[in-house]
Amino acid sequence: MSVDLEALSKALAAELVEPGVRGRDGTIVHRLKLPELPADRTISFAELILPKGFPEEAVARIRLPSDAILRIPHVEKNELLCIDGDPGPGRGLDAVQRLHTLVYNFYTGFLAPWRDGDLDGDFAKEPQNYWTVNVSRRRTSDDTARVVWTVDDVPQKAQVREGILLLPSRLIIAANGNNQFVQRIVASLGPRAKQLIRVTIADIPISYSFIPNTWPRNIDELLRLIESRLNPYEYRCFLESKLRKRRSRGHRIALFRNQEGGFAFVLPGGPPIINLAASSHRARRPRPTIQPLLVARVDPKWTVGRDQISQVPLRQRKHVVVFGAGALGSPVVEQLAKAGIGHITLVDSDTMETANLGRHLLGVQYVEYAKAKAVAEDVNRSHPSCVITPCVDTAEEWLQSNTLKGVDAVLDLTGEAEVRWHLNEARRKYPCLLLVGWMEPFVAAAHVCILTPETLWFSDQNIAEDRLKSLEAVDWPDDVIRQVPGCSSRFQAYTSANATYAVALISENALQAIDSEINNSKILSWVRGQEFLDKNWPMLTYRDWAADAMQHIGIVKKRLFT
Repeated sequence: MSVDLEALSKALAAELVEPGVRGRDGTIVHRLKLPELPADRTISFAELILPKGFPEEAVARIRLPSDAILRIPHVEKNELLCIDGDPGPGRGLDAVQRLHTLVYNFYTGFLAPWRDGDLDGDFAKEPQNYWTVNVSRRRTSDDTARVVWTVDDVPQKAQVREGILLLPSRLIIAANGNNQFVQRIVASLGPRAKQLIRVTIADIPISYSFIPNTWPRNIDELLRLIESRLNPYEYRCFLESKLRKRRSRGHRIALFRNQEGGFAFVLPGGPPIINLAASSHRARRPRPTIQPLLVARVDPKWTVGRDQISQVPLRQRKHVVVFGAGALGSPVVEQLAKAGIGHITLVDSDTMETANLGRHLLGVQYVEYAKAKAVAEDVNRSHPSCVITPCVDTAEEWLQSNTLKGVDAVLDLTGEAEVRWHLNEARRKYPCLLLVGWMEPFVAAAHVCILTPETLWFSDQNIAEDRLKSLEAVDWPDDVIRQVPGCSSRFQAYTSANATYAVALISENALQAIDSEINNSKILSWVRGQEFLDKNWPMLTYRDWAADAMQHIGIVKKRLFT
């Protein structure tokens, strides 16, 4: 349905300066009438924009002149006004009603408050968003850098420190290249970090975030601000910073940050940069003005939970040993790494096969690789806050060469009685938290057994007393295992989506156990309902403790381990 310009002009006659004009791309532009505004709050024009596809698909917007960007709050980098406006299609309103709503919101919700000064504090409500607009507007293809990554807390006082510029990504890491976490980040970036260049950083804490009226706009303002925060010796070192063993001055970065975010600048006067990724290796000189940069945090406290998970610093000091890098173990390891665990030893002697592809963390590129090494490589690259050490051994071999001394928790995700036996004996000498996780056939149920350091799986030296099957929710006939052949007696037909329930149960409870002292050994079980069982294997029988799961899609049960 095409837009009737004449009808719209009549309906909005009180607000429009003149009839709309249709552009080549199908956009229709109307000039809006503006009231008289104070001299310091003038707006040269405002336009009602009806994009191609309005009203069936697109929504109408208000556009202000480019000089309004970063002068007036709520103006986006494309000059469009970000306010509650056109309700959009599917709301039961016709085109004229929608435009009346948009125009009314513009006059009453934006223009009047701007005129009266009621929006003056709005820049401070979203300082990082406006800084992003500023960086985007001033970005060029020849910029020295694109972003600064921080890896540690905001400093207590201003300091001069070393950082590294990575090329060709043009990423600056605000930390010394000798930092092990930084080294893992660099390794994770691979070809994006072919060249490392030292830079000097003035790392300055700020109490209040910058807004357009307060951030430095030129080199003189920036240097005055830096000088006011550094002591004279540090300021002189920053100004005179030179590359090691070279007389030429290196790149200088000013970094201002607080808990809300950060702001950074590249100072002029740095050396030329040769981009190794470019087709021609011609050096480009930095621009003669200050260059604003985005700042992003990559420290674990932020990446794990955006400062909302207080346990992350403690998790970074934890050492967890995981036995089993299969369909259950591999995604659990990834979840522990994402949650902030600092060191994981992964033990598995198996090799990745094509039969594993449908339910394993790894893909086809790792077929015929040792699972432990491949999972470690994949997760280490994606989550450098965790160090995963692979061991291509059986549990028995690993425990013959290593002990559990200093280990905070052990996860057995193999489903093998022999592994539980060897861990049982190793924990007699060095007690530690043990979690045993497994899935029943078809993932009809999943379990995680959490044992305190003093609790053993086997009460004595008789492997025949392994209690895993007795803890399950369903009585499984013997021919279930023969019906679905696999690489081991417990390898059943299921999809990765099925196993996700088990991964979540085990990962979440493992983290809770690692985070706090466990007083009682317990078993947590997630049990599917009768409908799911019947679809996979009719006439199965629940054990008494799990019988109430029958009528549900799935329930979680907790029992004491005795």
